[in-house]
Amino acid sequence: MRARLPVALAVLGAVLLSLGLLAGSVNREVLDGARFARHVDSVRTDPLVAERGGQAITAQLLAADPNLVAVRPLLESAATSLVGSATFGPVVRLAARQAHQAMTNDDPTQIVLRLADLGVVLAGVLRVVAPDEAEKIPPDLNLTLAELGARTPAAQTLRLIRTVGLLSWLFPLLALVAFGAAVGVGTDRRRATVAVGRGILAAGIVVGVVAVGVRIAAAAIDTGDLGGAVTVAALRTFGGTLWWVAAVPAAAGVLLAGAAGARLPRLDLATARRAWAWLTPPAPRPWVHVARGAAVLLIGLGLLIRPLLVAGIAAVAVGTLLTVGGVGELTAALGGVAEWRDGGRVRRALGPRWRPAVATGMVGLLGLLAVLGIGAVPTDRAVPVAAADAGTACNGHAELCGRRFDDVAFPATHNAMSAADAPGWFIPEQPTGLLGQLDAGIRVLLIDTWYGQRTDRPGLVATAPDSRPAALAAAERDFGPEAVRSALRIRDAVTLRRTGPPTPYLCHGLCEIGATELQPELGAVRAWLDAHPREVVTFIVEDEVTPADTAAVFDRAGLTPLVHTQPLGQPWPTLGQLIDSGRRVVVMMERHGGGSAYPWLLPAFRYVQDTPFTNPTVADLRCDRERGTGDSPLLLVNYWLANFGSLVSDARTINALGVLGPYLARCEKERGMLPNFVAVNFFDEGDLFRAVDQLNGFR
Repeated sequence: MRARLPVALAVLGAVLLSLGLLAGSVNREVLDGARFARHVDSVRTDPLVAERGGQAITAQLLAADPNLVAVRPLLESAATSLVGSATFGPVVRLAARQAHQAMTNDDPTQIVLRLADLGVVLAGVLRVVAPDEAEKIPPDLNLTLAELGARTPAAQTLRLIRTVGLLSWLFPLLALVAFGAAVGVGTDRRRATVAVGRGILAAGIVVGVVAVGVRIAAAAIDTGDLGGAVTVAALRTFGGTLWWVAAVPAAAGVLLAGAAGARLPRLDLATARRAWAWLTPPAPRPWVHVARGAAVLLIGLGLLIRPLLVAGIAAVAVGTLLTVGGVGELTAALGGVAEWRDGGRVRRALGPRWRPAVATGMVGLLGLLAVLGIGAVPTDRAVPVAAADAGTACNGHAELCGRRFDDVAFPATHNAMSAADAPGWFIPEQPTGLLGQLDAGIRVLLIDTWYGQRTDRPGLVATAPDSRPAALAAAERDFGPEAVRSALRIRDAVTLRRTGPPTPYLCHGLCEIGATELQPELGAVRAWLDAHPREVVTFIVEDEVTPADTAAVFDRAGLTPLVHTQPLGQPWPTLGQLIDSGRRVVVMMERHGGGSAYPWLLPAFRYVQDTPFTNPTVADLRCDRERGTGDSPLLLVNYWLANFGSLVSDARTINALGVLGPYLARCEKERGMLPNFVAVNFFDEGDLFRAVDQLNGFR
C-alpha cells in the first residue's frame, strides 16, 4: 500500500492541477475586467466578425432605403472597415468593462454589447466618396455584437464562473500538497518524483486536450452570420492562451520525470530505432492495431480539415521532444551517471557530483518556460524607436547637435493625448499615448488642456461647468453636433454628478469623451526624459487651463527645471546647447503665454506660423499661413484630414512618403521656411519619420 500511495497521490495532484490550470486561465482571461475588455475588442476586430458586421449593417441600410442597393459594394466595404477600425475601440472596451462589472455584481438586467450611433460615423466615412448616399444613412444605426444576462442561458453560466476565482488558487495549492505528500511518503523517492513528473505532464495533456476541443468546437460552428462569427472569434480569442497553459506543465513534467529516472533520451539513431520498434512491434495485439488505426485516421482527417492546426500540434510535439533530447544530451555529456542492479534490471541515475548542477539548470529552464507561459514577454506590436548614440547624438543624430532649434525638422503628433490604447477615448487620433509616442521617436506633442472633474461614474471625467460651453463648442466644431451627441449618449454622460474639484486634464474639448489627468502624464514624461538625456522635446498646448495652473502642474511633475526660456527675437540655441544646459523642454501656449510671471510658457504664435488645419480631402491641403505672423521663425505643418470617421485610413493615405514628401517640399518652397513641426494623425501609419529625415538631409 505504501508503495502504491505515491502514485495515487500523483494522480490526485494531476487532477487538481489540471482543474487549477483551467480555472486559472478562466480567472485570468475572463474575470479580469481589463483583460476581458481587450478580448472583447479583439473579437470585434476579427476580420470575419468585421465582415459579417459590415454585411449586417448593409442589410439594415437596404431595409431603410432599398435604393441604396446601387452602391451596395461601397456600403459593405465601408461598414466592414468601420466595424474593425480603431474608431470604436475605446467605446467597445468601455462597454465591455461596464458589462463585466454588471456580470460580476449580480446585475439581473440584460446586457447588450453594441456599436451604437454607427450611422453618424458611417455617414462621415462616405461623405468624401459618396456624399449623396451619405445623406441617406440613418443616424440611429447600430450593430448588436452580443446579448448577455437574465434573458439568456449565460446568466447561470456567469454566476458559476464567479466561483472560479477561488478554484484558480485552491486547486493548484492542493495539487502542490498532493505532489509533496507523494514524494514524502514514498519508500522510493526517486520513483515518487518520476510519478509526480508524470502527473504534471498529464495535467498539461488534459489542458491541451481542452484546447484542441475548443478549436474543434469553433470549427464546427457556422460562421455564416454575425452571431456565429462572434462566437468563433470569442472561442479562439479566449481559448488561445490554453496552448501555453498546456505546454508549460507538459514540458516541466517531462523534464522532471526524465531527470529523476535518468531516462532522458539522447539525440541519436539508436533512440529513433527504439521509438520505431515501440510503435511497430513484430506481433502487435488487436488493441494496438485499433489504437494505431484510430490515431492515423484522426491525423489524416485533421490534415484534410484543419491542416494548420495539426501542423501546430506537431510543431509543439517536435519542440518538446527536441527539448527533452537536448537535456538528455547535456546529461550524458556530464558523464556523472551512476548505475546499479535492481533485481534483474539495471537502474541509472545522476551521480551526486552532477545533481546540483543539473537541478539548477532544470530550475532555470522551467523558470524560463514559466515566464513564457504566463505571457510575461510582451506581445503587443512594437513601434520603432529612433536609434541613437546616447553619448553623442541629439534627437537620434549626431549631425543635429550643431543645428539651431529652428533649423531642425521634428516629427509631431496632433492631439497627442487622444490615444486608441487609452481607456475611455472616443474618436482617438493616435495609436498610443505620450510615452509610446516618445518611444517611437515623436519629439513634438500637440496637446489640449481643459479643466475636468471626477464624477460618480468611475473612470469618467466631466468638463468643469465654467469650461463646458467652450468645450462643447470646440468638440462640435471638430466632430460635428451629431457626433458629439452620439458620443455623449454612448458614454451615458448627459447626467453626471461631479464629485471632485476642477483639475487640469488632457481633453479634446469635452472631457466626457476622453480625458487623461495632466500631472501624472507629465510626471511620466519627466521620467522618460531622465532615461533619455540626449533628447529635446516640445509641447504645443491648446490651453484652456490658466498659465498659473499650467505652471503649477509642470512644477509638481518635476519638469520646470528642464524648460527653456527663449527671448523673442533672439537666435535659438542649437540642440546640443539645449541638451548641455539641461533645459531641453520647450513649451508653447496657443492661447495665453506666461508673461513675466512664467516666461518659459512661450506664446506659440509669436514664435510659430502654421498651415490650415480643416482639410477634408487631400486636394484641400494647402501651405497658406493660418496663424502666426510673417516673421514667426518656426513653421508648423498641420497635416491631417478632418474626417473623424476615417482617421486611420486617411492617415495611411496621406502619411505615405509619396504624398507627404512632395507636400512638405511644396510648403518649404512656398513659405521659404523649413517645416519645423510636421504634425500628423496616427503617426504609425505611413512614413512620417522618413519624411522628416529627408527634411533634415538624411536620405
